[in-house]
Amino acid sequence: MKSNAPGQLLGFSMQYPRALYHLLRSAPKDVVCVEVLGDVATLKSDGELLAEEDKSSIVGNPLTDKSTDLWKTFSNWIEAIKDGFIDVEKTKFLLYTNRSGREGIVNKFSSAEYRSDIQSALEYTKKKLGDIKSDHDIWTYYDFVVNRNEALLFKIIQRFELQIGNGAGYEEVRIEIQRKHVPEGQIEFLMENLSGWVQKVITEKIVAHKCATISWEEFDRQFKVIFDRSRCRELIDFTMHYSKEHDNVQKHVKNRPIYLRQLESIELDENEILDAISDYLRADINFEKWIANEIIDDEIALDFEDRLTKFWGNQRKRIEITEKKLGDFERGQLLLVDWVCQ
Repeated sequence: MKSNAPGQLLGFSMQYPRALYHLLRSAPKDVVCVEVLGDVATLKSDGELLAEEDKSSIVGNPLTDKSTDLWKTFSNWIEAIKDGFIDVEKTKFLLYTNRSGREGIVNKFSSAEYRSDIQSALEYTKKKLGDIKSDHDIWTYYDFVVNRNEALLFKIIQRFELQIGNGAGYEEVRIEIQRKHVPEGQIEFLMENLSGWVQKVITEKIVAHKCATISWEEFDRQFKVIFDRSRCRELIDFTMHYSKEHDNVQKHVKNRPIYLRQLESIELDENEILDAISDYLRADINFEKWIANEIIDDEIALDFEDRLTKFWGNQRKRIEITEKKLGDFERGQLLLVDWVCQ
């Protein structure tokens, strides 16, 4: 059974990553909305508006010269201007599509930079579509836009941009997250969680009969929460507990580095010694992986090591002052107990 449902579903669902894309590019006091002033729009704090329409296709270019979607988009913008919903002088018009095709009228509109370019693009359009009949699917929109409102169309083209994406719209989201200097290993986690949050907020507002809007402040709070969660998620133990038969453990047992000699001096048993070696190896490997995955850098690692050394130096001094009656053996074991409890 044939169905248009997959294409229609893609068209609607693509608004979520596009909303997220604009939220990532927004600034304080901006508001991003869905299905309020077009498919997706950004109300800037200075009164400017970015109005976006999204056109998607599963199999081909949705913005051909004779595409109903193309001319209906410009028709809707002109109607919104005439009805007072959009101030053409304060609006940037963005048309996003997930598939490219042979360059045509929409590309000429987008690349027109000067008045002469716009005039040339309009003349090209009239020549290319001059033989369109009144029974053609696009005639109503084309006639309204080009023949009856050319002056407004001219102003729209001055502020018009075509953006060609890929797939479902998430690649642009990935790039925007990357631009925020987020480590590669955290991008996917952030993208998935932010996407789910945006969809949840928009859906809940629609169900509650509220405008589907998300302010920069709302998004900023959530971004920080998810970003912190992504860092905590990666600050994990990359290693397993080392058994006493492991080659690296046996190497430490054989070479007896200074930390092992210190533990032997307070008479730890064999199992405690092996646990300490395992902890040492895990810490060493985790530090390397955290740096390699850009979770921390060398400067942070060195600073942490320095503060850790000072902390345990202070702990040793505290025990020496407060536990003067104990011998070196007991004070050493007390310091070890403090470390295990941390």
